[in-house]
Amino acid sequence: MLDSTMNFFQYLPVTDRDIQWGIYVTGAGHTCVPPHVTYPLAPHPEKYNFLWQGGRVLSEYQIIYITRGGGDFESAKAGKGKITAGNIILLFPGEWHRYRPSKKTGWDEYWVACNGESMDHLCKHTFISPETPVLKTGQSAMIQSSYQKLLDLVRSESIGYQQLIASGTLEILAATLATVRGQQNDSSTEALVSQAIVLLKQRTEELVSMEKLAASLNLSPTHFHRIFKQQTGVPPYQYHLQLRLSRAKDLLRTTNLPIKKISAMLGFDNPYHFSKIFKQKTGVSPTQWRGIGQ
Repeated sequence: MLDSTMNFFQYLPVTDRDIQWGIYVTGAGHTCVPPHVTYPLAPHPEKYNFLWQGGRVLSEYQIIYITRGGGDFESAKAGKGKITAGNIILLFPGEWHRYRPSKKTGWDEYWVACNGESMDHLCKHTFISPETPVLKTGQSAMIQSSYQKLLDLVRSESIGYQQLIASGTLEILAATLATVRGQQNDSSTEALVSQAIVLLKQRTEELVSMEKLAASLNLSPTHFHRIFKQQTGVPPYQYHLQLRLSRAKDLLRTTNLPIKKISAMLGFDNPYHFSKIFKQKTGVSPTQWRGIGQ
């Protein structure tokens, strides 16, 4: 679960050149919504704000990923439905909708807002449809990683980042559709993987033996590896590494702990190994990442 101190959103300027790319991003962010609070949490531009009573109509697409908690969704074409963790909500231009987290649980959300001919093409050829705006992907490390990479680029505002985040948005959508198509109907398998994910999230600050974890679920390492990758899109070790690196990002941005201390806390062999892996996965060193957040 994301720490509430890591809430972030940004709306982006768009040039004619960005539009010519075929898809362009107008905003992105993530929010941890605690229980019993008013939603949305922070003030947004007027066209994005809405009350549950009246709903909203946008002039763009949005792709919203709920990673914790649950709530309600309703749209003109799809009607009413419940949202749970592991759901993607698709919003469409000109389509009335409303959504909110449960007062009891709140939720954590990633989101990206976009528009362009490429999105219109996908909608026209029914890759996505306002009749089916809620997609059940489950807890996908692949999708979450794609959102995190996109948000890192938004923060950096490096040269050419608009085209990079536009491509990242298509990556999110492709990963979503691939996950939905490839999902297994075996509920027992899904339950085992969900249990494994809970255990991995509880042990972020240590190096976990995947063989022992598989044994605790009465699975062979090979079978555990296969079903975990089927459900999440990545092997269990990579999923856990992503959790550890996400925790490292939090610590680098919100504390003054030395990198050596953070490396030891998260079970890396040494600071050099930690820095090498961190740069491989994020494109910047831990020191540079800490500087971005300041």
